[in-house]
Amino acid sequence: MKLKKSQITFMILLALLILAIAGLIIFAANYFKSKTSIEHLVFEKASIEGYINNCIKKTAENGLVLLGKQGGYILLEEYLEAPNYGISFLYSKGNKIPSIEKMQSQLSFYIDNNLNICLKDFEDFKKQGWEVEKGNLNSRTQINERDVSFDIDFFVKVINKDSIINFERFSITLDVRLRYIYDLVVKIVEFNANNPISVDRTELSRHDLNVTVFPYKNSMVYSIQDSKSLIMNKPYQLNFAMRFGHIP
Repeated sequence: MKLKKSQITFMILLALLILAIAGLIIFAANYFKSKTSIEHLVFEKASIEGYINNCIKKTAENGLVLLGKQGGYILLEEYLEAPNYGISFLYSKGNKIPSIEKMQSQLSFYIDNNLNICLKDFEDFKKQGWEVEKGNLNSRTQINERDVSFDIDFFVKVINKDSIINFERFSITLDVRLRYIYDLVVKIVEFNANNPISVDRTELSRHDLNVTVFPYKNSMVYSIQDSKSLIMNKPYQLNFAMRFGHIP
C-alpha cells in the first residue's frame, strides 16, 4: 500500500514538473517572439527596408480587407449597417458602384493615414539608438486584373553615429484579383437593375469565384469570395448590398 502511495506521489510530482517545464517553454517562445522584430533589426539597408515593407504590406492588407467588406468603399457613403462595418449599397435608386479610380484613391488614403500606426513612429529604431528623419507619405495604388500594386513615396533617413541610410520610395504587390472581382460585381449590378431580386446564375458560373446571396434588412446582399486571392491566409472577400424596395 505504501508503495502505491509513493508511486502516486512520484507521478504527481513528475506531472507538475512537466507542466512547469512546458510553461517555461511557452513563456520563452512568446518572449523571444515579441523580441524578434527588434533583435533581427540591424543597421543595414536590406534589414531596415524589410521592416518598413512589412508594415506597408500589413497596412495594405488591412486596407484591402476593409475595402472588400464594405463593398469597394473605405469612406462609407450609403450603406447597410453590419457588425463592426458597413456594407455599401451598390444599387439603390440607381447605380452606385465606385470607379476603379475611386477605389485606388481610397486605398492610397488608407495607407497614408495608417502606415505610421504599424511603424509606431519608428520607435523600434529609436530603441536601437538610431535617429530617424522622415518626410510626408504619398501613396499610389494600381488595381490590376491579377494583383494590386502599391507605390509609396516616403523619404526616410536613418542615422547611426556617422552612418546614414536613405530611402525615398517603396513598392509592394499583393496577389488579390480585385479588378477581376470588380468586373463580376458590375455585371451583377447591371443585371439586377433590370431584373430586381433575380440571380444571373449563367454569369456567375463563368467566374471561378464563390458567390453567396441572401436577403438582409430589406436588401439583397452578395458576398464574393476568391480562393485564388489569399490575404492573411484567407480567401479575399467582397460584400455589397442592393436595395430595390421591399424584399419578401
